[in-house]
Amino acid sequence: MTFQGERREEGGVKLENVREPEAKLHPHVLPRRSSPSCAESGDRGRSLKERRCDGLSHHWTWNLRVEEKGMASSEKAFLKSQTAGERETGKKPDRRTPICDKNIQDASLGDEKKDLGDKVKENQPLPIQSQPGVCWPCPEGTFVKLILKAGTGLDKPKEGSFCQVFIEASHEGPLSYPSSRWAEVELGGGDAEWDGVVDRGLETMLAGERAELRLSEGGTITVQLASFTEAKDSWEMSASEKWDLVLSNKERGSELYRAGAIAAAARRYARALRLLVVAAPPPDYDQIKAELHTNLAACQLRLHQPANAAQNCSKTLMLQPANPKALFRRGLAYDAMNDLEGAAQDLKGVLQVEPGNRAARRELDRVTERIRARDARLAQAMQKMFA
Repeated sequence: MTFQGERREEGGVKLENVREPEAKLHPHVLPRRSSPSCAESGDRGRSLKERRCDGLSHHWTWNLRVEEKGMASSEKAFLKSQTAGERETGKKPDRRTPICDKNIQDASLGDEKKDLGDKVKENQPLPIQSQPGVCWPCPEGTFVKLILKAGTGLDKPKEGSFCQVFIEASHEGPLSYPSSRWAEVELGGGDAEWDGVVDRGLETMLAGERAELRLSEGGTITVQLASFTEAKDSWEMSASEKWDLVLSNKERGSELYRAGAIAAAARRYARALRLLVVAAPPPDYDQIKAELHTNLAACQLRLHQPANAAQNCSKTLMLQPANPKALFRRGLAYDAMNDLEGAAQDLKGVLQVEPGNRAARRELDRVTERIRARDARLAQAMQKMFA
């Protein structure tokens, strides 16, 4: 085998610039394209294995260029920046950093941070979460936290911590915590709607941190945390301490429900259920747990959460299969979810336990009428289909 630019003699005749066919390569490896400067570029003396690798590398580069033709300019720029970053660092960039909402701008950070809003785009990595300018969307979707001043340390407040805070709200709202002054608040002690937002934000803050909570309904709450006391985790509490908290939250939830504060009552009942894991349950454990699930279901029905209400009623019925309140409320939840047969079955179960229950009789008649009307519409549609 000879290559371009080589000389050899055959039959007494000198042959120049002769190129014989290359050896057969692997079917998935394309042969290296010939070039007039092959000899000058260093192909002389290269092994067949080296030339195979070179052909494969050229084929990969050519395919990449073909794919780039169909890319948008922004995609090309992103690909080049990522490739350059990998060449400099020797590893791929970490994309597990928090993502900032595209509608959140950074006007409140001052002149030194004005360019952050231009640099931060949707689905672009941000600095580490403890730095100013980082956005953290609440998983419940009620607010987005924007760090204005970074805190220090590693510990964060938890339920039961007493926090020295300065709270400012952009406008009047359902906030019972003291505002526009330094005050001490107990995390989890407030029952107003915005108190829950402040509690959720404080759980993510470090000592000395200042953050802005941007509400999904509009408005902002600025919170500055100076210091806080350590509180026990639930697993650090004794059984008697946890049981006392369960009963106090249950009682407070009932007071709030009677006062019409349905969302606050639901938070109290849910908090009591979270604490209801004790090593040595008292004799009335099942009764209290059933009441908490049933009461929480009543709140969820008022808050238009029928699926959650049905789930809590089912947990009560696992403990007390003939509980009339749980059967009635699950029947209402099934009715709201358009499960008319399930609703009718639960309402009939209520009447078996309490035959004189007028509310259950009234709801059963209404559900039965809905079933009859639905079946009539279905029969009419089938008639038209096969007519």
